[in-house]
Amino acid sequence: MSTASSEKKPPSRPALTMVSLAWLALVALEYFWIPLFRVSELFAWLAIMAAWLWVISRSTAVALAYLSLKDYGRCVAALLLALGAGSVARTAHWSALYAEGQVWLHRDAFAELAADHEHHRPLTVPRWMEYLSIDGQVRPQRDALYLPVFEDWRAESGRGIAYIPGADAQGTTIHTASGDLGSATHDLGDGWWWVE
Repeated sequence: MSTASSEKKPPSRPALTMVSLAWLALVALEYFWIPLFRVSELFAWLAIMAAWLWVISRSTAVALAYLSLKDYGRCVAALLLALGAGSVARTAHWSALYAEGQVWLHRDAFAELAADHEHHRPLTVPRWMEYLSIDGQVRPQRDALYLPVFEDWRAESGRGIAYIPGADAQGTTIHTASGDLGSATHDLGDGWWWVE
């Protein structure tokens, strides 16, 4: 056996590119969980699981390639980077981040909806907002306005977006499902909150 054929090589540029693509796909799927869930709950779960498997397998392959070269520093760095990124990806509040992005992108439509609610005018939900809500509607509740995003099949728990006027909105309870009360947990801006 020649020395050229037995010489071990570091991970190639395509291998490192595949790891990067796997992480980008995972982040995109996690971020767009709400619209994916609206299309198909099964597809959303399968896509997320496949992305996690892809990330784990590609990251492990790169770490093992460095380990086979006895390049322990890069091996440990690759593992720590993968574990750190995985921890962030797993613990990030993707639904609230997506909702915050939607409130920011459609600030005028959300402001108009809030103004209609405050002035007791009929609520006209824009057609694009239907993919955010489980029923395409917003639900007035006392002074608040609630847009249900998730509700379990027995209506025992729910999560969504609420317009809560006033400075002390955090902790305000919202009726999120038939058997559940949620509270404002994440400020989305302009009086809108993520409720769970």
